Amino acid sequence: MTGNAAEVARARWRAAEDRLYPTLIANPTSYQRALTQIQAVTDELRRRGDDLSVLLAAEAGTDEVLASACPNGVGLPADLLVGVACGIRAREIAAKQERERIRRVIEEATGAGAEWAVLRGPGDPAELTEGSAAALHLASGTVLTAAVDPWSGDPPFQLELAPAGGRPTLTTFTDRAEWLASYRRHRTEPQTAAPARTGTP
Repeated sequence: MTGNAAEVARARWRAAEDRLYPTLIANPTSYQRALTQIQAVTDELRRRGDDLSVLLAAEAGTDEVLASACPNGVGLPADLLVGVACGIRAREIAAKQERERIRRVIEEATGAGAEWAVLRGPGDPAELTEGSAAALHLASGTVLTAAVDPWSGDPPFQLELAPAGGRPTLTTFTDRAEWLASYRRHRTEPQTAAPARTGTP
């Protein structure tokens, strides 16, 4: 499946959720029954494989999927029920693929004798104008994440240090140079417990 086709499919499944869930909230009995049916269809899709093509095939064969998942029938629009289940599975598949990608990144960095593995985004957050970059210190398991959000109305630069098994520490910065300097300091001193409080607490 091409990237564009996948995005179109995901948008369609999100639309199914947006249409179905509001109709159920006002009726707790219907809501619980619907959740049971959604879970049954999701379980059926899990049995069929870990690929988006499986979900497209399920949309094309709605009746067959529902006959297998809910042999006693359903009380919901079939297209919405399958669409919601497809959306759930699409997120599960994406999460599994991301876990596999990160595992490969860590294995490659370890094999290369690197100190850090870049998990997401650019290796140098100076390249960011918005979004985030995360790096894992292989020896300690500490994750260092730099983020830029110029639209939040808050200090736009953030630095989070998340020690393995410890509580993450978040520091915000109004000054880009201070943010980058703090990031680079922690890349060379990974044993530091928390970002230096040079920015806005």
